[in-house]
Amino acid sequence: MKKHLLSLILCYLLTFTISSLCAQNSTLIPTTAISNMPIITIKDMNLGRNDYVILKSISASAVVNSNNKRSQRSIYEENNEFKLVYDIIKIDGKRYLEYESCEGIIRLGYLGSTNIYNSDSDYLPAEEIVRRLALYRLINLAKEYGADALFEPTITTTATSSGKTLIYNTEATAKLIKIINN
Repeated sequence: MKKHLLSLILCYLLTFTISSLCAQNSTLIPTTAISNMPIITIKDMNLGRNDYVILKSISASAVVNSNNKRSQRSIYEENNEFKLVYDIIKIDGKRYLEYESCEGIIRLGYLGSTNIYNSDSDYLPAEEIVRRLALYRLINLAKEYGADALFEPTITTTATSSGKTLIYNTEATAKLIKIINN
């Protein structure tokens, strides 16, 4: 009876420990919303001029701030759509960023078949987030117009600073393509 009780207690502790570890690891991924859309280059198009129509040119922008304090980095959208917080920790004299928390939803856009989870790190740099947010907005706008693809999109990012805060401003522009189905 004592062996069964001891086994039961060990089993319970092991289950509790594993579930706690899984819960901790699941918080490493910020809350995200993903959109993607194919892109077409002039070279790859291989369509006759009568096979498609250019609907219009569109653009979308995004502004993301990165507040860099000594012990913490906060990345947030200018209208408070999201806030991502990393603690700066020191190990063996080197500084690392460790995911702390996320408020809101980080919206990320990707073009083509880009691998959206290609990083081993849980750190998303502000300059990457602002570009992906502008693309997300551009893709959603393209979908509203019924576009099949974006024609040679351009993305421009500028950065300024104010004290310990870096301000990233991105504009994404593209022509919308609609394939004609006969």
